[in-house]
Amino acid sequence: MPFYKEDSYLVVYPGSTSTVFSFGLQDLLAPPQYKIPSVVYRNSETNQFQALKDDKSIAIHPIKGSRIVDLDAFNHLLKIILQSIINANPIVTINHIPLLVVSPSLTWSRSTVEYITKFVIETLEFTAFNVVDLSIASTFGVGSSPNSVVVKVGADATQIVPVVGNQAIKFASQYLKVGGSLINQELGQILPQFSEAQIEELKTSGIYEVLNSHEGSFYSFADLKKVENSEEFDVAKMVAQTNDIKSLAEDTQEAKPNKELENNFFVSSSGDKVYVGKERFQGSALLVKAIADGIYAALAPIPDTEKRQDCYDNLIFVGATFQIPGLKEAVLYKIVEDYLVKEPSTGSANNANPDGVNPAILAYQQAEEANDDTGNNLAQVPNSVKISKYPDYFPEWKAPKETGGSWHDVYFLGAQIYAKQIFSNNSNHGRELFVDTDIYEEKGPQSIWDVSI
Repeated sequence: MPFYKEDSYLVVYPGSTSTVFSFGLQDLLAPPQYKIPSVVYRNSETNQFQALKDDKSIAIHPIKGSRIVDLDAFNHLLKIILQSIINANPIVTINHIPLLVVSPSLTWSRSTVEYITKFVIETLEFTAFNVVDLSIASTFGVGSSPNSVVVKVGADATQIVPVVGNQAIKFASQYLKVGGSLINQELGQILPQFSEAQIEELKTSGIYEVLNSHEGSFYSFADLKKVENSEEFDVAKMVAQTNDIKSLAEDTQEAKPNKELENNFFVSSSGDKVYVGKERFQGSALLVKAIADGIYAALAPIPDTEKRQDCYDNLIFVGATFQIPGLKEAVLYKIVEDYLVKEPSTGSANNANPDGVNPAILAYQQAEEANDDTGNNLAQVPNSVKISKYPDYFPEWKAPKETGGSWHDVYFLGAQIYAKQIFSNNSNHGRELFVDTDIYEEKGPQSIWDVSI
């Protein structure tokens, strides 16, 4: 068996729009080193895949909605990544590179994973390969609890997976055919003067923000809805404001946080300052409700109420969409608003208990009656909802501070931790932790199921 050094580990997460990967683990595990579009090109004459576009090729997107829709194109994407690494590190040979692929929890079939395994071992000639479930990797990265619920929002799909005892509960998981692009659609209706590119630039600019009325912010959701069709916030007028208004906005911007500004701007790809009013706080309600409802639906079938509550107290949000300020909190508030179990009202000590019944006993009795009505104690969960606490000992993941760090990719941190465990030469402990050439020759592509989690 080759000796695998940590500086040769290859960890890859292929997403619908982009693929991230790192070659070599640093002493302080860091966010992904590289990000490339999840696209390959097929030559219209030879029908062969290629890395670069030319006048004889068409773009092929192998992943859509987290599902692999073109396996051969997907495999070529892996080949492109490997070739780029070999070109950049000519002294490295393939048989010394172990590959770990992070797979989405719900959308890759067994036959798909086996097909990839066959290509990786037989065609690319890797000598060490494994896959890790994204939800499990997320819990490894956070490391706070064996019980959680992982919410992965992609461009066009959302996967919500309960993890109980470090095992993904697939039967209860939810796949939603909505993702971050739902915000783009809503903003497109609110700001019809904006191009699709401008909508995306606004969404990722940092001035697009989800305000929560619970924070006592300057604008409430109700207030925002009132101005949706108001001419006062006509975007066509804002894009080309007078210099006086621009100066005033910029001066105010320095003095107040974004949510207290009447107008704010982002810089478009063409270099222009584009001013936006309160519309920059709208467009997320449908996605927030879909995620909140999906979390409740995913956790309702978990029979152990203590573990179900533990999951509610360890929500892990991943995906670039969660870089939007306030989005995570909005999901929490929506769960609290729609699903939180509140203590039964006992009234005041003076007039609610004329018979002198202790309020705590009365609350307990009312809760017991609620349990008797349903036949179980499902109604008692959730009684709290929390975002899982991120670890303090990975400083690279705390940057950039202005966007809350890189925790939206925490599954990648977990994958690196897992890679250190399975590929180190002293970690085998007499059992198979990855597919190598010997195991593959004995069991074929199905061997991946003996080693993956």
